[in-house]
Amino acid sequence: MEVAGAALAGAQAEQKLRELADTQVSLRRLAMLIARGEPPEAVFVAVTKEVLRQFGHGIASVIRYEFDGTTTLLAHEGTMGPHVRVGQLWAGHPPTGLTATVLRSGRPARTDDYHDIPGGEPYLCGGLRSAVAVPIHVKDRLWGMIAVGSGQGSLPPDTEQQMTEFTDLVATVVANAHSRAELMAARARLVSASDEARRRIESDLHDGAQQRLVSLILRLRLVAEASSEHGEIRTEIEDVAAELAGVIDDLRELSRGIHPAILSKAGLRPALRALARRSAVPVVIDVRVHNRLPESVEMGAYCAVSEILANAAKHARASVVEVDAEALGATLRVRVRDDGIGGADPVRGSGLVGLRDRIEALGGTFSVHSPVGCGTTVSCELPVMAGGGYPDADPAE
Repeated sequence: MEVAGAALAGAQAEQKLRELADTQVSLRRLAMLIARGEPPEAVFVAVTKEVLRQFGHGIASVIRYEFDGTTTLLAHEGTMGPHVRVGQLWAGHPPTGLTATVLRSGRPARTDDYHDIPGGEPYLCGGLRSAVAVPIHVKDRLWGMIAVGSGQGSLPPDTEQQMTEFTDLVATVVANAHSRAELMAARARLVSASDEARRRIESDLHDGAQQRLVSLILRLRLVAEASSEHGEIRTEIEDVAAELAGVIDDLRELSRGIHPAILSKAGLRPALRALARRSAVPVVIDVRVHNRLPESVEMGAYCAVSEILANAAKHARASVVEVDAEALGATLRVRVRDDGIGGADPVRGSGLVGLRDRIEALGGTFSVHSPVGCGTTVSCELPVMAGGGYPDADPAE
């Protein structure tokens, strides 16, 4: 009996070690996904697969609690039923079930037999008998839960404790996404503040300094016409007026570079067409943007096209540049392609680096394809959200 008992204990310990080792392998796989910066959605799907493989014999789900009191099913693996709709509201769950219990208590919960739960029939029809749910806390807030269900009787009593490491990984993913969203929102605010400052400078130059200089020119010309003096004095007055006119032209060019007035007044399409007309290289332009976009998006696209046209004129030896811009759904796509010598390196070019920073600060993407001898293509996409906003930094998003 003692020998048999020792052998059984040894076999159980060995099985326990194998299970622990398998769990660590699963956790390492998930940690690698997080380290690679995979999207949260992909991690949620991977988590449900690993949790089901480790603990369940039926289903595994990741569920998020919304601020309005509803719940959303973010990922699901295993038995499917009519009540399972990934990406949609997790509705119809029993008032005394795991979803409601975890929401009320913020602590792990279990159901050993759905026959004992009022409203548990959908789970029974889906082949489930028992389930365990463990909460996910992000920054001291109950964010959601991971649930695992079995059709083979009650789950082991240590399931909640073992699942904690998986919920911690999900909390890390959500916190990282929250931090990235906050950083993106902060960068977007900085870009918007910078653009607003530039717009005010342009407005001050136009309404202040330029108007005063125009007024001085008119006064000088009136003095010159009314003057009884002839010769050098009158000529000098006319020369001063001409110099002031040149200063006004310089100021207009400077203010256009700071912030184009046509962009503020008329929008992206006329502004890009004006850029094309002023370009030193012939431009074929196709702008399919018919409505006004958020100011920062318009400014970002304008700066991108302006910088790329300047590069094409200075460095590319291009004979023609093609500019395409299209607002499609919630995205503005801009592509600028020239037939020049290629070889543009975004790493070495400070202008392209600055453009990449600006576009990415607005939540967009920026790419350069420039093989030597085959021209350069620069593409960028900018998100255009409802109301002119950008992806929210809230952890529930």
